Amino acid sequence: RARLRLEALAGPSTMDVRALAALGLAVVHPGAAAPVAGGAADGAAASEKGGAADAPQNAEEVDQDDEVCVDAGEVVLFHWTPRKGWDKFARGMRFSARNVLNWKGHDPLPVPTRRHGSWLLPTSDDVAVEIARRRWELRDAGWKVLSCDPEVVLKLGNKAFLRDYAIELGLLMQLPQPYTSVEEARYPCILKSPTGEFGKDCFIVNSLDEVRKHAPQGLGERWILQELIYGCFEYSVTFLVDHGRLLEVLGTAYEYGSAAYVYPDVRKVGKAPFEVPAGQLAVMQAFLVEYSGVCNFNYKVREDGRMCIFEVNTRIGGDLACDVPRDRARRLFERLDTLTASGLGQGTAVEPSARGGEIVLRAGQRLPLVVDPLDGVHRFTLVYLHPFKSGLDDYIRKAECFRMAGLRIVMPWAPWRNISCFGGRRMLAWYDYLTDHGGLAEDGLDEATLADSRLRLSALLDAEAALLPHGAAGIFIGGCSQGCGMALDVAMNYSADLAGFVGVVGHRLSATAVGRHLELPLDFFHGAKDRVMRQSWVAPTIDALLAAGHVNLVVHKPLVGVPHVVSRAVE
Repeated sequence: RARLRLEALAGPSTMDVRALAALGLAVVHPGAAAPVAGGAADGAAASEKGGAADAPQNAEEVDQDDEVCVDAGEVVLFHWTPRKGWDKFARGMRFSARNVLNWKGHDPLPVPTRRHGSWLLPTSDDVAVEIARRRWELRDAGWKVLSCDPEVVLKLGNKAFLRDYAIELGLLMQLPQPYTSVEEARYPCILKSPTGEFGKDCFIVNSLDEVRKHAPQGLGERWILQELIYGCFEYSVTFLVDHGRLLEVLGTAYEYGSAAYVYPDVRKVGKAPFEVPAGQLAVMQAFLVEYSGVCNFNYKVREDGRMCIFEVNTRIGGDLACDVPRDRARRLFERLDTLTASGLGQGTAVEPSARGGEIVLRAGQRLPLVVDPLDGVHRFTLVYLHPFKSGLDDYIRKAECFRMAGLRIVMPWAPWRNISCFGGRRMLAWYDYLTDHGGLAEDGLDEATLADSRLRLSALLDAEAALLPHGAAGIFIGGCSQGCGMALDVAMNYSADLAGFVGVVGHRLSATAVGRHLELPLDFFHGAKDRVMRQSWVAPTIDALLAAGHVNLVVHKPLVGVPHVVSRAVE
């Protein structure tokens, strides 16, 4: 009935228009201008993204106020709102997803169509903020919501706030270079709105006069002026994130007919799924440590290999909605539905494993933080393990403290484990503690969990070795506190000689065998005020290495005034 009504009012139906377009034909409505063949000219279509994934070639962006109804008795598990013309793609997953709800954050709240609650997922940045702001109201109304503080959503989804957040994280180099004034800009460059979607209010400007044409009142808070990034290939990566943990990762690569463009004024050549490199994943995860929900990143890759992130969409993007193969998209929503209704996820995240010289994903834990070499030349790798419980949040915030020429630093996350001596509480730990002597003696550990981490970390070393011309001989390993003992255990048991070991406020585990890799350089650093790893019992564990013939071992004098908990600067 709706189709007949549309045909009566407006001529050929949407489906007819799409069918004709697929045949290369045009439909001209009465009073409309004739179509122009060829699209945007490649020369002036020089470039930036309003969203490669946001307006796919085969999807029509709409935002109608007319109601589109769900059939009587139909149970919808995933409601995408507001409508973007993506309903047929949602239905294509065959997993009870629809894009028919047109709620835009206003009152009254929508009513779930499922007795035990439907998931409410945003398709616009504004609605993403409103869902975050009203998440408790929505849950009380029966909706399932995966979201977080609205401030977190805003600082990712707003392009000006994203730049400020990148500065805070020390990751501004992963974004286009910003220009604070029209006079300092290098033309051509990009002029865009910090809140625009789908290429709206995004322009390539070739001169100061063109900037003034679009922004007669100046840049202010209304406009962003930034570097124009060239390249025919653009990437969109969708994440399902729960409290900073990456539960699902879906990469889509797009090729365009010009090296510079503002989407959608460019010819799309093709698209394909791609496996996201671990280094890029680590950069994106650094932005998501406080985030929960679905989001996507859009970026290009510079000639030196660095990412250049144009935007983060805190919502379902066109890549997930339309371009990702339907079985892979369905898997993401299946994973989402395993989370609790309150949005406090119980899902398993992703972790690295070795395959073909790269870190790829499997079920288990978060991805490592990767700090690339300061000079862009990868000559050595340091795999560094964080302390018990702490995780990598502070390391991510202060990653620039560790960056140096020639050295790639890879910091994996410890898995979540139930810690026996603390009543089974779940903590980030390389291995389980069976006893807690309060720093007076070495604590007992569970060797099965130690062996589990040893296996995981050995796979990470394999992946890093494949990236270096001299293999494992170019890899250092180290860690802090519990990470120190874990790193030394991996080094002593690894299949090849490494470049060296560095341990900070830690010790050799009694469970770690000695006598292997006798030439391996070993450096230990201790704090003079350490009351957790006390010298009275730490020293004998290291003396056993000397007695076994480890000749390249140095115990540096206790650092004056340094306790067990060290700052990143001291570390």
